[in-house]
Amino acid sequence: MIPPIHQFARLFTSHDGKEVLSYLKHLTKERVLPASASDNELRFLEGERFLVHQIETLICQGKKEPQT
Repeated sequence: MIPPIHQFARLFTSHDGKEVLSYLKHLTKERVLPASASDNELRFLEGERFLVHQIETLICQGKKEPQT
């Protein structure tokens, strides 16, 4: 399936989209787990971070590629 990069760019560059993305980053990328975190907790957080990173990547692609 080809991701809808232009829709991601439109959605997440709007005011509301930027706020949602900021919230997602706060929950994932800015979160630090304690040294006592289990392997499962670490893996789960990494999965969440990967998803937010994918969204950011699609936004960048949508901004760079011209719409056809």
